[in-house]
Amino acid sequence: MISHESSFTMVIECKNNDIANIIAKSLEPENKQVDDKTTITMEIDDNKLILKLKSSSPISTLRNTADDIISTISTIESVYKSVKS
Repeated sequence: MISHESSFTMVIECKNNDIANIIAKSLEPENKQVDDKTTITMEIDDNKLILKLKSSSPISTLRNTADDIISTISTIESVYKSVKS
């Protein structure tokens, strides 16, 4: 059996660290739902939220996880904008 590992890094530039923290905290429940072959780490550096996804599952699993994260971030952005207006 061939072993493989895929990884993906996503960098989200935010207006400030507070917004990056809001996004990170909002993603925590989502990140706990990944399979046991996938890991997600997050760090905040200079107004950027850096997400690193790594998986030994099929690449489609990693892509689906990234899609879920992007969708969640889009929802967070919409809610944030409506609360701030």
